[in-house]
Amino acid sequence: MPDLPLRFRARVRHEADRTYAVLVEGPAGEVLVGATGSLRTVRTVAREGAARLYGVAAEQVDEDHLEMVIPQPPYGRDGQWVRIISAGESTAPDDSVDLGMAGQAHWFGPEGAWFVTVAGSGTAVYPSEYLDFVPALTEEEVAELRRYVARSARSSSGVSGS
Repeated sequence: MPDLPLRFRARVRHEADRTYAVLVEGPAGEVLVGATGSLRTVRTVAREGAARLYGVAAEQVDEDHLEMVIPQPPYGRDGQWVRIISAGESTAPDDSVDLGMAGQAHWFGPEGAWFVTVAGSGTAVYPSEYLDFVPALTEEEVAELRRYVARSARSSSGVSGS
């Protein structure tokens, strides 16, 4: 059995079908250990894959010792318009309030997800699989988003105006 490293290194590769391929650096180099359609399970896939590579139980791969890199996906760019198409498995009313709404997305690398600003409800964090990156937006939606973002920028900088 190989010695366990102090830190386990894993990274995500965004696939064309919008799944996350999980690669882990093992004793013989980087290896594809699995894929998932959910950002929530990426770390679990990485831990289980690292355990298989090192021949140990998954519990021996401590979450605190897992270094995960999730790059910005190639199908999204900062500042682009998106539409929220899923609330995931959540049935909480707060999680589905913005379902179907258009927003402006900005990459949030530490979470491997997007800050999405929706006119009238503010900004929340969404994984890529919850977003449509080529939405058909109406002129009214775009105008409302631009006004909302401009007002938010003015209020956060202390500038007033209407």
